[in-house]
Amino acid sequence: MDLLLNFLYAYLPEAPVRTAASLCCAAAGDSADRVSRLPDDLLRRVVSLLPAKDGARTTVLSSRWRGLWRSAPLVLVDTHLLPRDDGERRPAHAGAASRAVTNAVSAVLESHPGPFPFASLTCSFMVHADDRLLARWFQLLATKGVDELVFVNRPFPLPGLHLPSAIFSCTSLRRLCIGAWVLPDTAALPRSAAFPNLRQLFLSCVVMEANDLEFVLAVSPVLEILTVAGSLTPLRVRLTSHSLRSVQFCPSIMKEIAVVDAPRLERLFLWKKWNERHGLSNIRTTVKIGHVSKLRVLGYLEPGVHLLQIGNTII
Repeated sequence: MDLLLNFLYAYLPEAPVRTAASLCCAAAGDSADRVSRLPDDLLRRVVSLLPAKDGARTTVLSSRWRGLWRSAPLVLVDTHLLPRDDGERRPAHAGAASRAVTNAVSAVLESHPGPFPFASLTCSFMVHADDRLLARWFQLLATKGVDELVFVNRPFPLPGLHLPSAIFSCTSLRRLCIGAWVLPDTAALPRSAAFPNLRQLFLSCVVMEANDLEFVLAVSPVLEILTVAGSLTPLRVRLTSHSLRSVQFCPSIMKEIAVVDAPRLERLFLWKKWNERHGLSNIRTTVKIGHVSKLRVLGYLEPGVHLLQIGNTII
C-alpha cells in the first residue's frame, strides 16, 4: 500500500504559487512605496500569486491593501498553512497539527469570498464525525467557485468514509484529483449532479463500483483525460464518452475494460495490474475494443495477463 500512496502524492499537481519566492529590497535610502501606487487589478494579481497565509498578511500593510486579499482570487493549499518549521511536511498522524490545519482551511473558506482557481487539501485526517464539516467545505467551494481541486484523505487503509456527494455541486471544476476516499453511492444522487466543465479526472487509492465510474463519465460531457491509479476494488469498466481522449489504469484491480463508444479516444494505457496482490492471480484482464475510430496507442498488454478482443476477434 505504501507504493500506492507514494504514487498518489508523487503525481498530485503542483500549486501555481510558491512559499520560497525570492524577495528583494528597495535601494538604500529609497523609502517611497511605489508598489501601493499600482492599479488595483495589478495588486490583486500580485496577491493572488501569494500563498494564502502570506496573502492574508498583506491586509496589515496599509489601508490601501486592506481589501485586496478578499477581492483577489485565492490559491488555497493546506500545506502552506502548516508552521514554517515543519517545512510544509504533511502530518504523519492525526493530532493537534492536522486538526489545526483543518480548522485553518475552514476559516479561509468561510472568510474569503472566492473564487478559488486552485485548492489542494491533503493534510486532514477525516473521520465520520467530520461529515458536516466536509459538506460545508463543498458547499462553500461550490458557491464561491473552484477550478482545480486536489482532495486527499489521510487515513489509510480507508475507514469507510464516503466522499461527500456535495462534490457534484462544484460545477465550475475543470480538474479534479481524488485520493484515499470511498466514492459516494451514485445511485442515490440527484439528477442535477454534474461536472459540466470537468476536463481532467484523477482517482487514486479509491474504493468504487463500476457503475460509479460510469456515472461520473455520463455527467462529465467534456472530460478528456481519465486516470485511475490504485483502485481498491475489482472493476469491470465500460467506457462510453464522446469527449475522452486519454484513459490510463495503473496499479489497479481490473477484470474487464470495455471501450463501448469513445470516438475521440486516442490513448488507452494499462500498467501494473494488481490482481496478483489481491489473490486474483487466476483472473485475466479482458480488454474489449468497440467504437474507437481515433485510437492510436494501446498498451501495455502482457501475454497471459491481458486478453484483447477487437470486435469479434480475440487475441
